Amino acid sequence: MASTTLRVRERIVEASKRIGRVKRIDRAASALVTFGGIFIIISVLFIFLFIAAETLPLFRSASAEKLATPTLGGAGSLQGSSALAIGIDEYQKYVYQILPDAKVAFYRADNGVLHLEIPIAGLEGARLTAASRSLQGDFFAAGTDDGRVALFQVRFRPVFEGQVLDDLEIEVRDRGLLTVDAAGRPVRDASYWESPEGEKSVAALLGDSDIVLVRFGDDGSPVLLTLPPREGERVTHVRLGQNAELVAATATGRLHQWDIGGEEVHLTETIKVSDAGITALEYGLGGNTIIVGDGNGALSAWFRARPNPDAPLELVKAHEFESQGAPIVSIGSSTRERSFVTGSADGSIFLRHLTSERTLLRFKGLGEAAAVDAALITPRADGILVRRSDGTLDRYSLRNPHPEFSWHAVWGKVWYEGYSEPEYVWQSTGGTDDFEPKLSLVPLVFGTVKATFYALIFAVPLSVMAALYTSQFVHRTIRARVKPMVEIMAALPSVVLGFIAGLWLSSRVEAAVVPVLLLVVLLPLFGTAGVLFWERLPRVILKRLRPGMEVLVILPLLLAGGAVAFWIGSSVENLAFGGDFKGWLSSSLSLVYDQRNSLVVGIAMGFAVIPIIFTISEDAFSSVPQHLTAASLALGASRWQTATRVVLPTASPGIFSATMVGFGRAVGETMIVLMATGNTPLLDWSPFNGMRTLSANTAVEIPEAPYGGTLYRVLFLSAAVLFLMTFVVNTVAELVRQRLREKYKAI
Repeated sequence: MASTTLRVRERIVEASKRIGRVKRIDRAASALVTFGGIFIIISVLFIFLFIAAETLPLFRSASAEKLATPTLGGAGSLQGSSALAIGIDEYQKYVYQILPDAKVAFYRADNGVLHLEIPIAGLEGARLTAASRSLQGDFFAAGTDDGRVALFQVRFRPVFEGQVLDDLEIEVRDRGLLTVDAAGRPVRDASYWESPEGEKSVAALLGDSDIVLVRFGDDGSPVLLTLPPREGERVTHVRLGQNAELVAATATGRLHQWDIGGEEVHLTETIKVSDAGITALEYGLGGNTIIVGDGNGALSAWFRARPNPDAPLELVKAHEFESQGAPIVSIGSSTRERSFVTGSADGSIFLRHLTSERTLLRFKGLGEAAAVDAALITPRADGILVRRSDGTLDRYSLRNPHPEFSWHAVWGKVWYEGYSEPEYVWQSTGGTDDFEPKLSLVPLVFGTVKATFYALIFAVPLSVMAALYTSQFVHRTIRARVKPMVEIMAALPSVVLGFIAGLWLSSRVEAAVVPVLLLVVLLPLFGTAGVLFWERLPRVILKRLRPGMEVLVILPLLLAGGAVAFWIGSSVENLAFGGDFKGWLSSSLSLVYDQRNSLVVGIAMGFAVIPIIFTISEDAFSSVPQHLTAASLALGASRWQTATRVVLPTASPGIFSATMVGFGRAVGETMIVLMATGNTPLLDWSPFNGMRTLSANTAVEIPEAPYGGTLYRVLFLSAAVLFLMTFVVNTVAELVRQRLREKYKAI
């Protein structure tokens, strides 16, 4: 008896120790799982914070600091002498101005000491009345009081001592001297344009409205043409554009534009742009967009566009900017990017960006005594130079890292040069310096939704129905093999699927696009026919067959449906589409068939998503209580009726979760959409063209994006948008899933 009691006690002690070990393991496992969950949450939080930290600088405006600039001294100083134009070298070592006594005076920017004066060739003893500077090349046109125009170029050549900049060599190159008025009337305004190939044109304004255009023949000889005067209007400015255009502004607020590129010069358009009179006129970078300021401080930008393919080009107001509140008297465009500075009669200075329409900086006016005579942005876009009517010259250091960005540029329609209307466009780089960045995220978000949509309409019906069939009809031994095989599909690398889809599947689909479309119709029909045929088999035969052997009927019919689709495909194409489906798309529906399109993406991404949706859905179907299916069968319902009317609704929360997980997988997919589409940012639901998604765009652009630049940070913004998209969708999905669980929890 004592030994029995001892053994019982030993067993109790061993059991208590075993239970203690199990409890300790459970606590350790629970702690590990909790730590892992917290670690994942913290990791996701840190990823989000990193994305936010890289994105937030986009929302900072430009900053500037006024530099102490001594009075420019020496002969020809600013005091008592009105400069007609100003400039500065890219290193900001020398400030120069065009003086009325036909000299170019150079001053040291740090102390204002006169460094050098260079007379303009051929103008000894003449007096200048007007001067203008071109955006590219520092070309100047200077008009005199006796009807002549001098053309010259200011050049700086850096001199290095070792690896350190020592000084700049200064040169004023003579580009010619023209007599534009035999009567010797003063030139009120002049404009000079010279292309990198050496083509050049000159325009001069004489009297109230006389405009003289000078073109150069093949031998370099000037050809003068006097344009018909604008009767009853006083012309205030003339400017030459890059595309053989001449624009004149009037005091009545009209713009006149001439085409000067052909044999004959002809007036192309006259348009009213302001009721207050045009007080400032300048071309933006690229020489296509005209920036117009008026007497009320209003500012707008105009360029020629074609409203529809058959209409002629016409001037359109593409951008409108914040009013400056006083007459705008000076516009200075940047030579590096599409920012520009405007100065007004009350002395205020605004820094703006042409495409984004942002006002980046505002400097309050100092009164009419300090009105702006001229303003410009330094060649490296790192400073602003302002000459005022009181003879002072202000210099500002400038930090303007992301002028192209604005909410309107990213999410709104923008009217870009060369487009017939405002559009959503993503085009981050171009082949020229005057390229207009197009950073709309709308096509990328649309492409992400489009790719996900086509993937899910392929994957969801197939995977959910396959999971329903596998869980409710297939024999246990077959199910034990089918489910692992489907789950192994998830191990296929997406880059392999994208490679196969882009190089093999896309060409096969293009060669047999009509049979592929017929498969969408015929496979469900033949599969349903197999189910109906199985249900109508004699009961004697059905009793001898094991559950789940319906596949022996359905699978051959599916194969037959595929064979029929390819067999009749050419006949259907001949009868319905004239033998050329792609040609019919183009002629009848104005759709273009791209080889790598949404059909290919839907199929390839569908195969990547199917294993996830299938696995979760199959688990949901298998978790439906057996007493529900038994009760349905006992009441006389068939197995298909039980599956579709009892099992499917009961498992709907799990199916919804599976779909949302598949959605998250499709939204974040990169390599398949990168390799299996044209990767073009289109806004078109057509299944026959491609798209560009947020993730694929990041993969393509990030290696070429300069660190810390606007493109670099906009890509991080797109990553934040993708993060928020999945977060919002998953949150809504969880709320819907909880409601579905509440609805069916009583079953």
